[in-house]
This record gives sequence, structure tokens and C-alpha cells, in this order.
Amino acid sequence: MDTLKKAGAMLAHLDLFHTMLDLRSLLQLAAHMEERGDRVTLISADTITLVGQGMTSEPSLSTSKGATIQATTAYRVLQGLKGHDAPEYAVTREELSALNARAVMELEGGDALRAFADTLTRITASADASPERPARARRLPEGEGAETPAA
Repeated sequence: MDTLKKAGAMLAHLDLFHTMLDLRSLLQLAAHMEERGDRVTLISADTITLVGQGMTSEPSLSTSKGATIQATTAYRVLQGLKGHDAPEYAVTREELSALNARAVMELEGGDALRAFADTLTRITASADASPERPARARRLPEGEGAETPAA
């Protein structure tokens, strides 16, 4: 199975990858809060407000490690994790970590991760059974690319 086919097999798992990426942003937010000393974050569809020694409100924030957390993403994920609609969610960093841990446990026991594992097994088995074809050499116009002696 060539690399493009392997990549294509992963397309069925994009939702899983997006979910994992979204959950990771909540962990990054909790770490950012801890780094700044913030105790509570208010998250609406448009704004992340960090409450601690100082108070900042932004549509997105960047962590010291270069991660960017969007309010729209954090709000959507919290809406799903908390299981109810609200104009704004208030969470502590401990609650963010606990919500994330629960979501990871649910993912680990879910069908999406099992399907991904099955795909990986299938790809690995195909790769073991038939090694990839070597890449074809590119044709060059006559006179170009003639071998030059090594120096």
C-alpha cells in the first residue's frame, strides 16, 4: 500500500483527530492558566476571559509555548463536555483538567478509537505483506542530467 493510500485510509478518522486536537487545546488552556496563576476562566463563543492577578479578555490567546486557543473552539468543546447550553462557561483549571480526563477516557473506550486501531492494523499488515513500490525516476529531456563524474 503506498503512502497516499495510507493517508487516504486516515481520512475516515478526521473527526477523531479534530476531537483530540480540541481536547488538547483545553489542556493547553489549563497549563496557561496555571503558568499565569489564574484561577478561573470565563469562556463565551467570542471571548476567553482569564481571571487571576489580572484580567484579560481576548477572542483567542497564545500560550508561552506557542499554542493558540480560540474562544469559539473552547466554547464548543466545553458545551459538549458540560452537556448543557450556556451563554458563558466558568471553569477552574482543575475542572478543565478533569473534564479533559473524562473525555479522554470516553475516547479510549469508544468506537472511533477502535476503528482507528483497526485501520492502523490493516495498514501495517498491508505494508508488511507488500513493500512499497520504488519511486519512478523522472524523465529528463535528452542532454540534461547526464551523469557527472564524482570529484
